[in-house]
Formats: sequence, C-alpha cells, structure tokens
Amino acid sequence: MSLPLRTSDAAPTFPLYRLTEKELKLRFYFLAAFNDVAEPDWAMQLAVDQVADELRNAGASIESVIKRVKYIAAIPIAFHYRFGYAAAQSRLSEAVAKAEELSVERYFETTND
Repeated sequence: MSLPLRTSDAAPTFPLYRLTEKELKLRFYFLAAFNDVAEPDWAMQLAVDQVADELRNAGASIESVIKRVKYIAAIPIAFHYRFGYAAAQSRLSEAVAKAEELSVERYFETTND
C-alpha cells in the first residue's frame, strides 16, 4: 500500500522558474520574433532594460542576467527542433543575441553611474 504524495513535499516552489511581469513582456518579443511578427526595436530594448534593471537591483551578476535572458527564451527555442522551423529559429536566435547584448550594455551602463 502506498502513501499519498503530498504536493508540498514533492514540488517545492522555487521563484526562479516563474517569470515576472517584466520577463513575460520580454518573452512576448521572443515569441514575436519566432512567429515573424514585426515589433519595434525600441519596445524590445525597453523590455530588456527593465529585466536587466530588475535583476541588477536584486543583486544578480552579469552571468546571471545573461542566463536569465536565455531562460526566458527557452520555450520558443524548443520549437526549432521541429521540421521546417529553420527560418523561425534563425530569427529567434538573432533576437536572443540582440537581447543578450542589450542586457549587458544596460547592466554596465547603470552600474557605472
């Protein structure tokens, strides 16, 4: 006879796996890039700046910021393994690389002030 599994013991809540509202906005731009929906560059830059500022203010290192940006893009990147998604994966990879670059710039821009 087995004992019932208590969910609080089996799956502890870990806040890093949840996306904040600002991170969800950034994820929207990654999904838009994957789906080839034109979004203004300034809007993505604003979303990246907000995420970078949020993480920097929480005390995260630059490596943590880059890993978090990649984590935010992880769901859309998983679709590139399907057949016929090469162009979409290419657009998404470019958007993620640009977001990483912008987050590094923002991180060091705000720490030097």
